[in-house]
Amino acid sequence: MEELQMGDVNVRERLKSDLPWLGAGFGIYLSWWFVTKMGVGVDAHAYWLAARGPLYTGAPATYDAYLYSPLFLQMIRPIAVFDWPVFLAIWMSFAALTFAFLLWPLGWRLAVPYWVMCLPEILTGNINWIFALVVAFGLRQPWLWVFPLITKISPAIGPIWFLARREWRQLGISIAATIFVVGVSFAFDPVGWVDWFKFLFTHFGLTDENVGGVFLPPLIRIPVAVVLTFWAALKRRYWVVPLAMALAAPVFSVAALVIFAGLPRLLGHERSQRFIR
Repeated sequence: MEELQMGDVNVRERLKSDLPWLGAGFGIYLSWWFVTKMGVGVDAHAYWLAARGPLYTGAPATYDAYLYSPLFLQMIRPIAVFDWPVFLAIWMSFAALTFAFLLWPLGWRLAVPYWVMCLPEILTGNINWIFALVVAFGLRQPWLWVFPLITKISPAIGPIWFLARREWRQLGISIAATIFVVGVSFAFDPVGWVDWFKFLFTHFGLTDENVGGVFLPPLIRIPVAVVLTFWAALKRRYWVVPLAMALAAPVFSVAALVIFAGLPRLLGHERSQRFIR
């Protein structure tokens, strides 16, 4: 089939080269919107503040509400001791460098615009950049699925993948790692863990238009993500991993799509090039 031509312009080739930059423009617009509406580091501020005061005092979808387990705070405490501007600079640097590392296999012509698409995540300070790392390496290093389990819980689809493929060793490692780190964390802060479980139970099901997103509530998205993960595991469709994680997120938004940045490292350079083209 001949390529669609407009004069001397190959439309398909132009789309492949121009669409990433259009996406980058959208990323800049979203960054401006987030900064003007909510300020820089709106999510990171909740983590920093929680390291200094009582936990689980704010309801989901409220400013500075801390929603994750005590273990997450224990992990970031070495940098949370700094003043807010220093903590934010470190956190944003981690996110920016992580996205650059994950996208590097694409080459700079694609990596740069895709990195710009990740700017909203960098500026808000959420943890999706760590989820992108889990996408990249979690199927090879199953202990990494601990991180989704101790934060947003439902995006931890890795054990489902291992179960579907009967990869018992990987499944066992992911479960054992979770039990070990949670056990150690609980020993240091049992009250915090009890409070977290109470918090989750109290707010379970409050996923209306304010929590969870208007587009498909979690009670629909999470089962779909589980089914997708089973299918993808059996068919070895690795690109479904970030899709299933995004769908399974307690709150679904465009921001969650940055976890697709983990695909280049998951698929390898050649397969990444073929996938995006």
